[in-house]
Amino acid sequence: MYVKPNINTMKIFKNLFLLTILSFGIISCSSDDDSSTPPVDQTPTVVEAAQGAGLTILLDAVGAVDGLDTALLTADAITVFAPTNQAFENALEAFGAENLDELVAAIGGTANLETVLGFHVVPAVAFSTDLAEGDQMFETLSGQEITVTLAEGNVTVTDANENVANVIQADVEVQNGVVHVIDEVLLPELDMELPNLVEAAEAAGLTTLLQAVTAVDGLADALLDAEAITVFAPTNEAFDNALEAFNANNLNELVEAIGGVEALENVLGFHVVPTVAFKADLAEGEQTVPTLSGTELTVTKNGTSVSVTDVNGSTFNVVQADVAIENGVVHVIDGVLLPIEIEELPNLVEAATEAGLTTLLDAVTAVDGLADALLDAEAITVFAPTNEAFGDALEVFDAADLNELVEAVGGIENLETVLGFHVVPAVAFVEDLNEGDQVFTTLSGQDLTVTRNGENVSVTDVNGNMANVVAADVAIENGVVHVIDAVLLPELPEEELPNLVEAATEAGLTTLLDAVTAVDGLADTLLDAEAITVFAPTNEAFGDALEAFDADNLDELVTAIGGIDNLETVLGFHVVPVVAFADDLAEGSQTVPTLAGQDLEITKNNGNVSVTDVDGNTFNVIAADVAIENGVVHVIDGVLLPSLD
Repeated sequence: MYVKPNINTMKIFKNLFLLTILSFGIISCSSDDDSSTPPVDQTPTVVEAAQGAGLTILLDAVGAVDGLDTALLTADAITVFAPTNQAFENALEAFGAENLDELVAAIGGTANLETVLGFHVVPAVAFSTDLAEGDQMFETLSGQEITVTLAEGNVTVTDANENVANVIQADVEVQNGVVHVIDEVLLPELDMELPNLVEAAEAAGLTTLLQAVTAVDGLADALLDAEAITVFAPTNEAFDNALEAFNANNLNELVEAIGGVEALENVLGFHVVPTVAFKADLAEGEQTVPTLSGTELTVTKNGTSVSVTDVNGSTFNVVQADVAIENGVVHVIDGVLLPIEIEELPNLVEAATEAGLTTLLDAVTAVDGLADALLDAEAITVFAPTNEAFGDALEVFDAADLNELVEAVGGIENLETVLGFHVVPAVAFVEDLNEGDQVFTTLSGQDLTVTRNGENVSVTDVNGNMANVVAADVAIENGVVHVIDAVLLPELPEEELPNLVEAATEAGLTTLLDAVTAVDGLADTLLDAEAITVFAPTNEAFGDALEAFDADNLDELVTAIGGIDNLETVLGFHVVPVVAFADDLAEGSQTVPTLAGQDLEITKNNGNVSVTDVDGNTFNVIAADVAIENGVVHVIDGVLLPSLD
């Protein structure tokens, strides 16, 4: 550090210097009586000194205040504490400003800039050697005092905010005083209207944060009315990263993914400390601070860098510090902090396995590629039937196992349609559902009706069958599962049923077919009938009839019963002109008309069906409910005989 000589030495030096100049002037006059050269002051002005030291931003700032440069140049005596360009760069960063104009706006305008610059000027000359050891107070041109400290030859200056600047180059003499170069910009008390939190967030473009705060009823007002707060405010990009992490497309889906609005309030509260902490207020190293969520946040200061760490160990950086607001300060950060440990969500298969939905898993596995499609889907809501629900479906379809159920619904393609009817390609937790009925399109392309009544949810399929949600909101990687107590059925392509001839051929009823063919036009009549129930005798039944009539073949049997007309009557006596599956029959005996014009007695006893002819012969249905195009066939073990002419 340059050390200025004491005052007496300076006076002697100045007298000698003046004597030298005077002598030079006398010599000059003696050599040229017509001209004289006045003495020239080689000491720079304060502006020239700043230019020589490369303090360009300081000069720009002085130039921005009308008349300030003239005032400094013409002042009787000044001591200037002049910030370096780097000091101004630090101030720009602290105020989130890109240039001097933005800095001026950030501190409240040109009038406040004049106050700031005046706060760097003492209206007296104070070389470092003029300072007493320790602290001393000097009033500045702004009317506010600064504290100047001399300690072991080092000089520091402390501003109104307790920020300390170091003198890095002392005692630069100027025409009307002295300049000391310092490494920080000093800040006085400024009369400036600070923004509130919402205004500061808007100015910083933190639109997603504002949307999140607005989504929690009353939170904005609570933060604006708080006595003192420090807000660690995530950028829009930070929220985008959180959306990606939670597989959410927008803020609403993110709120759903973290557990609803209450959870959002907890997350946002974790970003707010109920005290004012500018960067300079933070201790070096790690410190834990309480938040509005009730969970402590770890804040780490490492030199000029500040970071924050949440309970999951995720660390994010302060990318813009010390944005002053009415009731505190905002530090902008590059991540969203989480106050609770986030467990890794299961995928659909893992969730179904955990819930014991083994039959559903078997069904999904039976459809090639369906499991992968569901796991890779962007967003799904699955209404997942319990094992008991599949058990009920097996009973309804008279199936012993899943394979028989698949056959009963028409094959693997129809199974895929059934399973797809249980999946909505969007995420819908219970709280996302409207009260009452709403319709969702499923992966099968068919609509499913979902009804919410308070906390109770039910789903209704295309047949009007209703299933209840018995376990809701099981979160999975790409959506949610609601467990239901019934299997939902969509519209399925109608199975192509055989006609009577095809069914009889499939069942091997060759003698019956020969008999029908023997009656001219009867096959067409039966095939064209609107609705029929056929009690179809087996080949063995016809064999018994041949034996009873002492006939060796069908022709002899026809002759034995009185000819083709009577054969037509016999065959017509096996046909009822209505469709009657076994379930349609009443318990006990009933008589029904036949195509022969005579009544047939049918008896149902505990699920077993038998038929009795006019002679009292009773035969059993040994294969029921063979569906055909226009009705149903029940295979029986005897040939029925009507009254014959």
